[in-house]
Amino acid sequence: MSLIPELPLLRRELTELANRRRTYVVRVVGAVILLFFVFLAYSKSMSMRQQVMNTAGVSGTMRYMGIGGDIFSEIIPLLFYTIQVLMPALCCACVTTEKENNTLGTLMLTRLSSGTIILEKFGSRLVPMLTLLLLTFPVLAHVHTLGGVDTDLLIATLWLLFCECLLFASIAIACSTWFTTTVAAFVWSYALIGVLAALSLSLGYATFVPSAIWRSEFTESLWGISRTQMAGFNAAGVPVAQSHWLLTVSKSVPAMLVTAAFLLFARLALVRRAFVSQASVLLKVFRMVDVFFTALNERTTGGIELVRDSNPLPGDDPVTWRERNKKSLGKARYLFRVLVVLEIPTLFICVLAATASARNYFYGLYVLQGLIWTLTVLVTAVKASTLFSSERANQTIEPLLATPMSGVELLSQKVVGMRRLLIVLSVPILTVNVTHFLLQVNFSSLSEIVVQRPGVYLYLLLSICTAYVLLSLVTWLSVGIGLMIHSQTRAVLVSATVLATWTVVPLIIVQLFRLAPPLQELVTTFSPYSAVAATEQYLINPIALTGYNAQGEQIEYVPRLLWAGCAIAFFWAVMLAIRHGVRSRCPFLLNRRENPSEVLPTSGMHRIQVPVLEGTQ
Repeated sequence: MSLIPELPLLRRELTELANRRRTYVVRVVGAVILLFFVFLAYSKSMSMRQQVMNTAGVSGTMRYMGIGGDIFSEIIPLLFYTIQVLMPALCCACVTTEKENNTLGTLMLTRLSSGTIILEKFGSRLVPMLTLLLLTFPVLAHVHTLGGVDTDLLIATLWLLFCECLLFASIAIACSTWFTTTVAAFVWSYALIGVLAALSLSLGYATFVPSAIWRSEFTESLWGISRTQMAGFNAAGVPVAQSHWLLTVSKSVPAMLVTAAFLLFARLALVRRAFVSQASVLLKVFRMVDVFFTALNERTTGGIELVRDSNPLPGDDPVTWRERNKKSLGKARYLFRVLVVLEIPTLFICVLAATASARNYFYGLYVLQGLIWTLTVLVTAVKASTLFSSERANQTIEPLLATPMSGVELLSQKVVGMRRLLIVLSVPILTVNVTHFLLQVNFSSLSEIVVQRPGVYLYLLLSICTAYVLLSLVTWLSVGIGLMIHSQTRAVLVSATVLATWTVVPLIIVQLFRLAPPLQELVTTFSPYSAVAATEQYLINPIALTGYNAQGEQIEYVPRLLWAGCAIAFFWAVMLAIRHGVRSRCPFLLNRRENPSEVLPTSGMHRIQVPVLEGTQ
């Protein structure tokens, strides 16, 4: 009997990953991006130290004393962010892929137990992430030689990075075993991670998330000096107490227990959820809530209904009717419940900010606005990118293509069916904007509001235009990607990657080349972030024509209203171009070769467009 286990499933998973071309493409691109950010952090720390020491009049080798601590404090958060972003995406499909391909039953017929299957799947997803992190270890070794980072700090950080990988991988695998589709596992993985991070931050328990442990242990300041910089002062005779790495390991025990709990949950759910039908989990939850509120309404009001459910006939827009009346995120009552779930916490935080803060610019509202925009874009991208790929997965695309409608009309009715969802998602965004508006207006003298602060009303108009343009842009871009990519998982991942890259790359260029206004605003305009940022900056300072840079030189800024208008107009034009491209390519992407069609009159106001396929009578 060999002491080394055979691990057949792990070997198979790694072999399949090695045989895919995109595995190497993703690794190379991920490594280049990660090392690029590490290089930026290195350059930023070196330049900041040089500026500070030049101002203090320090020269020679003393100016770089403990510089490793500064660089270390910039690099390690990037590694944690990389794990948080990539680890759930790598693990969320490990079990759902087996379910979608109907191979999980065959896998369970082998001698492998449920725990072995989970652990080997778990290990197969850890290997790519760990190999990506290994690329940064030479950089960390070089930082260690620069001083400011002792051995205990380095060992403890490496351990916390490993624990972060384990925690986030276990959450994604638990979601992969519970849900039946990769898209659902993908969304819920990030949702659970967000809930865990929010609970850890709100309750003050930093031991459940390894990255929070690192921040609390190694970035707490003493007289303005972080602990990662204190080691450099030991050489100068300043006694500084350092945390031993064993203490950090002991603090990570709760995080390891959470990891074990998620793996145990995945092991128990693997068999029970192996052959569950692909019915919508959200729809089941809504139905349970329906039963509860119906019984509560019968007991309290005697069954009074203010708005009765209706089931109208399809009429002239059958696909739109199907999206609104037969999908869980299309019905009005279900969307109202989604609105309540999103709006109540948002409204509570906005009211708390407006009443508890005496400032006009409450920083917490901007953080909330960023979180809401991220969630809204993610939900919109997931829904839009799966409009057609879900039909292919459910094998209902053929009946849709057999309907007497052109591909463009089919696409238009699909997108129109999403309008209710987009309206619901835009309400929390506009709630934060209205809160900013209310913080800027003094209602004690209503007659002077329009005269004194007319710009605040223009801010509301810019906010509405920004929400409409950006949500429409995300919708059409994701729909186009979903038409080109038939797999739901790949369509969602590609949509999220394209949107994230489009948003971040212009901002990186601005930071990398240290662009000054007005070139800074020009480059930032190419990022969707610019439309939101310009609108918020317009509320804070509508003019901002001149300012001063870090060297004390006077520079000219672009007027905020002009910047906001140009950003909204630019993305409006981009949205129209993408919509035109998607509509023109839609028949080809749906594999329909349409000739000039016949038009049949109907009893309604519309006319049904019947495509005539080549080669048919």
